[in-house]
Amino acid sequence: MEPEKKRIDPYVTWVANYCKHCFICINICPVDNLFFGDDEMASQQKCIQCLLCMKYCPDFALEVKSKKETSLAKRSSPDQEDSGVALPSGKKGGRLQP
Repeated sequence: MEPEKKRIDPYVTWVANYCKHCFICINICPVDNLFFGDDEMASQQKCIQCLLCMKYCPDFALEVKSKKETSLAKRSSPDQEDSGVALPSGKKGGRLQP
């Protein structure tokens, strides 16, 4: 059976069919980001990417993007264009947001 994944936060994905509702993730979160309502996990949108919920989940029901993954994704976003600024090395560089 395919995992039923639901993004509940910009950084957090909940895998519903892995979760046994033990609430370890809710209790360990230092910023009280996660809560359970209407039979599904939800978020207050204040994840600090500490990864504690993912680390302590016994069912691997949470996936959290680390700060490193997030900053790398921002830097290599396909919707950014090369500014064409010449660097002292002679290489082009710099990124501009469209």
